[in-house]
Amino acid sequence: MKKIINYCLGLFLLATVPSACTSYLDINSDPNYPASASTPLLFSSGTTWSAAILGGDIQLVGAYWAQHYAQNNTSQQYTTIDQYNLANSNTYFSRYWSSIYTGALPDLKLVISQSETDGTWNYWLAAKVMTAFDFNMLVSLFEKVPFKDALKGSDNITPAYDESKTVDAGIIALLDEAIAKKGDASSLVSMGSKDMVFAGNITKWVQFAKTLKLKILMRDFTTNQTAIQALLTEGDLLTSDAKLTNFTDQENKSNPLFENDRRKLNSTTNIRASATLITFLKANKDPRVAAFAEPTTQMFVNGAIVNVPANLAPNYRGMDQGTYGKDPFNVTANFPTTVHSRAVLAATDPVYLMSAVESYFLQAEAWARIGNTANAKTAYDTAVKAAFSRWSFDGSSFVATGGAYEFNATSTATMLNSILMQKWASSARTDSWNAFFDICRTGIPALGTQTVSDLTSLGNQNPNYVVGTLAPSLGSVLLSGQFPHRFLFPKTSSDYNPNAPAIIPIYQKMWWHK
Repeated sequence: MKKIINYCLGLFLLATVPSACTSYLDINSDPNYPASASTPLLFSSGTTWSAAILGGDIQLVGAYWAQHYAQNNTSQQYTTIDQYNLANSNTYFSRYWSSIYTGALPDLKLVISQSETDGTWNYWLAAKVMTAFDFNMLVSLFEKVPFKDALKGSDNITPAYDESKTVDAGIIALLDEAIAKKGDASSLVSMGSKDMVFAGNITKWVQFAKTLKLKILMRDFTTNQTAIQALLTEGDLLTSDAKLTNFTDQENKSNPLFENDRRKLNSTTNIRASATLITFLKANKDPRVAAFAEPTTQMFVNGAIVNVPANLAPNYRGMDQGTYGKDPFNVTANFPTTVHSRAVLAATDPVYLMSAVESYFLQAEAWARIGNTANAKTAYDTAVKAAFSRWSFDGSSFVATGGAYEFNATSTATMLNSILMQKWASSARTDSWNAFFDICRTGIPALGTQTVSDLTSLGNQNPNYVVGTLAPSLGSVLLSGQFPHRFLFPKTSSDYNPNAPAIIPIYQKMWWHK
């Protein structure tokens, strides 16, 4: 947790506000906050806690489980993630839990209470939306979480866990309360730089709230179809990104995943681009491969390793999942680092809470499920082109008639496959955790049975692998056909809170998973 505290401090300095970060505490502890902390400082602190852990640990785990990343075969920093070998004592679970429950949410709660006293409804509205966002992330990762009893401090140090449907209803209530305050919030002086997401733009905060509401309602489309239709008809959804961009290439001030992996580790070769993603992009001649993967310096030619010739450069090759210590990948001479693409990370990469791309894909999926093919196609085409534009590419030809990503409107199933496959590919390097959520929720991309590489023929692609399917992890500790679907309740809570549920296996689906 020290590195997260350091990161919070660095980001606050970058934003020219002092830190209000708290110590590393369990949810069952009552955190102490400086009595004089101002509402703007607390809001910046709560936002920073949320973004630091989301853009670091959650992006990392999400990218491995969505098969955007794979562990380098000659090192083992993230082997436990890549091979699904995580116990409830793992810091990826406890660190997120503690960062949100004792960092982000208490700060945001104070913002809400102080704003109610002094009438700063702009901070109140934004803090409500961020609180809703954090609880949605918690319930999406853990399913059952403390909600009604959360944040009561010494009044309840052993909070009860609420069922996810109860939490969802509470989150939507928070969002509705925020949306209803737009008029009061808009009439105040802008939050300006204290708002690191929208620079004080209340209209965008309300659009964020409505788009997040749509996302939650989509967990149970049939039940929520009327409310979903109303949001789509109103049309007041995100057309810009909810993201933090104030990163620089300096220690403790850069993108959190870049900071923790490329700057702080003794090796910078761990995160490889996944063969699943790279094979899909190359099969479709997608130029975004250059935004997600570094070119290799060597390649296989007739089973031999040679330098990449100028006429074939740049060359990209992804790493299969779970290869560390597994034949034939454990023989460095067969699969040296030089033949696999390292994943691209940048110090100034934003941390996305929700993007315009996600908003358009959500709308496309909702319209497809409703049966409005024309609106689904319009939203889909807009989403794909926006996803290309994010990396300075033009996606128009890809969604045009005959293009690689032309919208397939044959049936609801084909529409959803078009939408969710593109949403999966587009979330690489930005919000891979969203791709993991969608895989679990929809089953797209589907879990296949074949590795991408032919394990018997050096350097060749497996002829039985179906491009666009998730490959099994070679080192998986789960049974064949099993896949991670959740974070485990952290040991820091389960050991000390008698109300904590029994540990649910990592492969067990949540109620809304397909």
